[in-house]
Amino acid sequence: MVKEIAQKFLDKLFVKYTLHSNINSQSTFQFSAYADSIDACAIKVVLFSDDLGPVLIAFAAHNGLDFETLASVTKRKLTLDSGQKIKSQLRGFSIRNLPPFGRLFSIPMIADEGLLGHQRYLIDIGLGDSFFEIDRKGFYTLFQGAKKQTFTRSLPEKGEKNEKQSRTNKDTENKGERKTETNSLLTMSVIEAQFKEGIRLPAMPEVARKLVMMKTSNGFELIDLVDLIESDPVISAKIIAYSSSPFFSYQGKLDTVQEAIYHVLGIELTLNIALAIALGEQFKGPLKGPVGAMSVWRQGVYAAVLAQSIASKLPNSTLKPGTAYLYGLIHNIGFLALGHMFPKKFSTFNKSVALKQELPLEMLEKHVLGVSHTSVGALLMNAWGLPGQFKRVVENHHNDSYQGADEELVHILVLTNVLLKSIQVGDAKDTMLPLHLLEKYNLKEKELMDLVEIVLQWHDNLDHLASQLVA
Repeated sequence: MVKEIAQKFLDKLFVKYTLHSNINSQSTFQFSAYADSIDACAIKVVLFSDDLGPVLIAFAAHNGLDFETLASVTKRKLTLDSGQKIKSQLRGFSIRNLPPFGRLFSIPMIADEGLLGHQRYLIDIGLGDSFFEIDRKGFYTLFQGAKKQTFTRSLPEKGEKNEKQSRTNKDTENKGERKTETNSLLTMSVIEAQFKEGIRLPAMPEVARKLVMMKTSNGFELIDLVDLIESDPVISAKIIAYSSSPFFSYQGKLDTVQEAIYHVLGIELTLNIALAIALGEQFKGPLKGPVGAMSVWRQGVYAAVLAQSIASKLPNSTLKPGTAYLYGLIHNIGFLALGHMFPKKFSTFNKSVALKQELPLEMLEKHVLGVSHTSVGALLMNAWGLPGQFKRVVENHHNDSYQGADEELVHILVLTNVLLKSIQVGDAKDTMLPLHLLEKYNLKEKELMDLVEIVLQWHDNLDHLASQLVA
């Protein structure tokens, strides 16, 4: 259906095209890789909207969309749009693989200047195995009247070494493979010493300790959970605010923790959210920036919902989806600890990440900060005496080859982070799903991307949830 609509639209505009069929491609990465193989530029299109209405944002698929720059150059408060309100306008095309057919959809387009100047272009229409190739003239016909601005960043290809990396490697070779730590803001030896001496390390909250005991016990009374949460005014207020979010669609007014549990969250979800809040509220670091508290909690909320959804799809699993939700919320707690314990150095790192968003965060952690948030998070879990599961998951949530206790939970977080990277949320290295994990858990890329699409439809409500955790 959409193929015929696309062909008729291109014919109407007298745009010459070549149809590429039977191509094995189920992701943006594969789409871009195929385009590279035929020396074409793959066009990625994302639907945004604000008070002025919807707009199609088009850019080269091999580049990363810079949300802050997009807002700056357009001078609009654009947010990702699920397309539900304008579904009829999209003519059956998938929101995940929209073509640059602004005139067909009656939606204005804004094109990144990185698209200009190529000789050949590839268009995805959402079929997964068929693409339309157009030439330069056809591209300018499609984008006639579209605004041209710059709002993307180049992403280094897998295995590619940029100039700074090359210089670093040469320096290392010149020093006889000796690694120096003098250029980084921190070192693991400094971190470990500070943890050992307890310098600026917040004490494990008593409420959190009791919540952990409840979570690991065979059973407890509902009234005990209510009393425990209500003993901490901050947690109580956040639980009520969280459950009052539009995400849960509760129409009444919630005044007490007990009402929030009974009417909205339920016991398990309340326990997990309260535990995440209790663990996270101890930290006072930067709020803004790509690794500030607001970003950490935002990714945590997105990860919690997606991880819970993935966990519920695993056949024959004994893992409670609510547990995946908890670790989705707290898996990046290492960033919060760093911001609290080393405020000045972490602020410098935070600014560096904002200025160098074209580089993988893992690389910046290694060469600028000197330590990883996963290692620091693991140290924190140990220092607080939490059960081993906390340390294992926090330490390995980017490790797709992890084997051992809680590996199912770890792998869910790995998949979650990779999937979120595809919508520019989070800190995974790339958007390439580990095929061995898909095979191991009998998961299909398409069903996982469908889950991401659902999360994308909820983005306004999820952002509101995150704001309640930070407030």
